[in-house]
Amino acid sequence: MAVPKAFFIGFCRRKVLEGFILSVVVSGVSVWVVLGLVPPPLLVNQADSSYAVTDREGRLLRLSLSSDEKYRLWTPLAELPEALRQATLQYEDRWFFFHPGVNPVALARATWHSFIVRDRWLGASTLSMQLARQRWRLKTNTLEGKLRQIAYALWLERHFSKAVLLEAYLNLAPYGANIEGAGAAAWVYFRKPASRLSEDEARALALIPQNPAQRAPLGKRGRSALEQAWRTVYGDDPGFGRLWFRRREDLPLRAPHFSERLHELFGNGTFHSTLDSKVQGLAEELLTSFIRQHRAQGIVNASAMVVHAPTMEVLAYVGSADYLDRRIQGFVNGLKARRSPGSTLKPFIYALGLDQGLITPDTLLKDTPLRVGEYQPENFERDFYGPLSATEALVRSRNVPAVALLERLSKPTLFQFLRQAGLRFSREEAYYGLALAMGGAELSMEDLLRLYALLANGGEWRELRWLSGGRPGNPVPATRRLLSPEAAFLVRQMLEANPRPQRSFGARAYSSALPVAWKTGTSSGFRDAWAVGLAGDLLAGVWLGNFDGTPNRWLVGRELAGPLLFAILEVVALERPEAGTRPVPPPGLKSVEICPVSGALRSPWCPHGKKGWIIRGVSPIRQCTVHRLIYVDPASGLRLCRGDEARGRPQVAEFWDSDELDLFRLAGVRRDVPPPFEKPCEDLAGGDAGSGAPRILSPQPDANYPIRAGEANPIEFSAVASGGRHRLFWFVDDAYVGEGATISWSGKPGRHTVRVVDDQGLSATTTLIGTPSE
Repeated sequence: MAVPKAFFIGFCRRKVLEGFILSVVVSGVSVWVVLGLVPPPLLVNQADSSYAVTDREGRLLRLSLSSDEKYRLWTPLAELPEALRQATLQYEDRWFFFHPGVNPVALARATWHSFIVRDRWLGASTLSMQLARQRWRLKTNTLEGKLRQIAYALWLERHFSKAVLLEAYLNLAPYGANIEGAGAAAWVYFRKPASRLSEDEARALALIPQNPAQRAPLGKRGRSALEQAWRTVYGDDPGFGRLWFRRREDLPLRAPHFSERLHELFGNGTFHSTLDSKVQGLAEELLTSFIRQHRAQGIVNASAMVVHAPTMEVLAYVGSADYLDRRIQGFVNGLKARRSPGSTLKPFIYALGLDQGLITPDTLLKDTPLRVGEYQPENFERDFYGPLSATEALVRSRNVPAVALLERLSKPTLFQFLRQAGLRFSREEAYYGLALAMGGAELSMEDLLRLYALLANGGEWRELRWLSGGRPGNPVPATRRLLSPEAAFLVRQMLEANPRPQRSFGARAYSSALPVAWKTGTSSGFRDAWAVGLAGDLLAGVWLGNFDGTPNRWLVGRELAGPLLFAILEVVALERPEAGTRPVPPPGLKSVEICPVSGALRSPWCPHGKKGWIIRGVSPIRQCTVHRLIYVDPASGLRLCRGDEARGRPQVAEFWDSDELDLFRLAGVRRDVPPPFEKPCEDLAGGDAGSGAPRILSPQPDANYPIRAGEANPIEFSAVASGGRHRLFWFVDDAYVGEGATISWSGKPGRHTVRVVDDQGLSATTTLIGTPSE
């Protein structure tokens, strides 16, 4: 039976078609399998993107450029509004969730018109293909370029989910000029994050990527083209008339150092910060005005920082006087630069002394010449005040009492305490020594404000807080206690006794109703002037100087930085009156009656008393020994020994050490000192209670002195007589060599024993070594 020709031809065609379809399917499956064996590409390089920083109210401070000069801000899909996603898919690729990266129908149609008929060019690009073109910067107006685009799109689809690809597309799509991604476009055109786009704003953005060169609303022409596209797609929808496009040229550059600091800390992304734009503006304005007023004195740069102490939120952050002024290196961030802090660390010496039971705020400290080994500290004014209360010594920023107290600290020492607070040092503790009290180690303003916040937060260390409302992956660090609440309260109270600056900044008068606990610092060589202050819940710091370290004799903390600090604290307190709360005394404090002259508990012989604080179970508790009852012979006026009181009259006298009396005399201050004894006493336990042996200042134990043959080789002997003693006698190897608080002895080779004896027979001993030298 003959097979009909038509049947045979049809059969052959079916077989050819089936073979073709089978080969296409096999080829497709093979390609899909092979693509699965190829490692996935880096879809989006999030490291090479912009960062956006807003203030606490959500206002944009800065949108940075990426390394390739693009506004490209990575925004997670969850933060891109549903209206933007749906409008983009509806307009660009409504079959996105159904094709494997290539739309076969659209691709066949585009091939017919673009390469066979050639009547018009059709792209037929899916979102995956557009993503591939943007990701690898492909030129797709040629057959080779189109084939590469298809291959890359299939590769992407093989390794990534549709949600990931949509997220990547919306972060890389072109939105005009150098704007890439919906996140950056939302900030540039509408000054808001993508998550807050309205439906009209989202629908308008969805129209730009198809023709960004024409439709980007960067000017009148672009807005007109975008409006025309809107009419074509959305018809008479009036939504376009409700849109307000912002200019790219008007992107803000506010608080630039703060924005850069957040970028250093947290990388790229969108950061909703704690910065208060009003407080920031006030601080910047005051710094600018201050520099203008003091430019004739060579003051050209400054930094300032304001923190809400209980939350540690950074409210203002001014890294330099002018970020854009290269003459002063304004781009340098002075708030994180490490420099010598001068005396600003002294409050923590006193805080540790309080916690270690060494002092109370009223304890009498000596501001007299001091030698510790080879180190002999000097005060800033190169003078001495004599005995001072701990509060007065801190307020006057006296170096000698601070160094003497620093030497007594242990577990922790000041250095160990600073390390516990997270401060970094390039060298070990021995390198800094006692000079740490006067700024021997370099710190930043950020470091200082973290430390001073201890005084506001009951001794608890808390990290600075930069972001408002927390941030996933960046939890607020746990607090840890470095000082007792009692010590923190007392030091803050001591610093509140610091008088306000004598001269104000401009015509501003400081309000006495605003208690301010503040401290200043001046670095060696007049290179840095610091002031840090705590008013209510507000903590502020000011630095003045030059980033290149150029000295200036006007750079004195109290005289220059202090007035600026107070100006900032006062205007910020007016802006934030809720920050004016004051701490209450912790329960571990006890109020006692103090002798204001000695700083000890008032004895029956103290003529006056005052209220003072002690820490229960910690503070040194002893009665005043400066005021003592003695008996004096009415006829001679000389002091009587114990057992002879019956023939004398009682009298209250003040007992001061000899070095203190010397300073009183130099200052013209008369003290009611006891008269000398009428004879040597066998029993001193009575009226002389509290007096001790003399104290040798020089020579230090086992000190080495070079002895040159044929020369005088003078060696200074110096000692302090205890209260009420008048004469000191010196002996070397039991041979008498002289009398006086300070004498000179001609040195001899060998090891020698040096002894000093007071007029009541009490003595102290040390040794020295005379080493022969050429």
